[in-house]
Amino acid sequence: MRDQYGREINYLRISLTDRCNLRCCYCRPEIARQLAHSEILTYEEILTVCKAAAALGVQRFKVTGGEPLLRRDCVFFLHQLKLLAERGKVTLTTNGILLPAVVPELVKMGLDGINISLDTLDRQRYAQITGVDRLAEVLQAIRQACAAGIKVKLNCVPLQDMTFAELLELVAFAQNLQVPLRFIELMPLSCNNAVEGLAGSEIRSRLTAAGFTLTPDKNIYGGGPAVYYQLENRKAPIGFIEPLHGKFCACCNRIRLTATGYLKTCLYGHSGVDLRELLRSGADDTKLQQAILQAARQKPLGHDFEHAPAAFTMNEIGG
Repeated sequence: MRDQYGREINYLRISLTDRCNLRCCYCRPEIARQLAHSEILTYEEILTVCKAAAALGVQRFKVTGGEPLLRRDCVFFLHQLKLLAERGKVTLTTNGILLPAVVPELVKMGLDGINISLDTLDRQRYAQITGVDRLAEVLQAIRQACAAGIKVKLNCVPLQDMTFAELLELVAFAQNLQVPLRFIELMPLSCNNAVEGLAGSEIRSRLTAAGFTLTPDKNIYGGGPAVYYQLENRKAPIGFIEPLHGKFCACCNRIRLTATGYLKTCLYGHSGVDLRELLRSGADDTKLQQAILQAARQKPLGHDFEHAPAAFTMNEIGG
C-alpha cells in the first residue's frame, strides 16, 4: 500500500482506549471527558480493521492508548491480533504500571516487543511529571519484562528542566539492562504549552561535552522513525525521535486508528476516514479495504507542528 508520494504504508498504530492512569504534563495534564463505551470500537471491530490493513500490506501493529492495559481483556486482544498478524510484528506501548501482572501471558503469546515510558529515575520528578507516585511499579515492570526475555525499549520525553544527572541516570539504567533508550521530542499541543521540551541536539551535545562518543548506528531496531547512536564501550543504543528538528515525514510509513475508529493518516492532520461508521453500517471487507486504501493515498506530505500546536491530547488519538 502506497500513498500519493510513493511512501510505503506498512505500520498501523491502534489506540484501544482514551483512558490512562497517569496525567503526564505533556500529554493530558487536565482530566477531560472520557469516551462512552458505545463510542469505542469493539475488539471484533478492531480486528476486522487489522485484517483489512494486513491484506493491504500492513506488517506492523503497535497497540497503544491512553494506557492499553486499562482496557479489560487487552491481553486477549493482543493474542488475537498476534494470530491475525501471522508473520507480522505486534508490539505494545505502555506506562508499565499494570504490566507485571500480565508479563507471563505476553511471553507465552510471543509478543514482539514492549515500549515502556520512563522520563526520569527520580521519584519526586516522576510524580511531578505524571501526577502519580508509581515509579517503583514501573521499574519493577521494566526489570520483569527484561528478565522474561521480551524485547524492551524505553521511551523518554525529555523536558527542558531535565538535569544532566537525570540524563546520565537514564542512560546508565538502560545500559545496565542492555535495552534501547529513545528520547522523543516534545510535540507542541494545545494542552502542553506550559512545558518546554529538550531538543535531541541538546542531549547529544551534553553527552559529547561529558566525554561520550556517539557513533551513528545503522542497525534496525524496529519499524519506526528513531535514529540510533552507539555510545563507546556501551551495550545498547540510544535513539532520537525528533518530529520537529529531525522531521521524518518524507519516510513516514504509518497510519493510526483512534479508539473511536477514525483512521488518521497523519498524527497532526485531520485527513482520514471514519471506519466506525463503515463498520456499523455493514460494510464488507472489500469496502473497508477500499476506504483504507483511499485514505492512505491521501496521506499529506508532512505535518505542521512547527507552525502551530495541535488541538488535541495524545490520549485522544493514541500516544
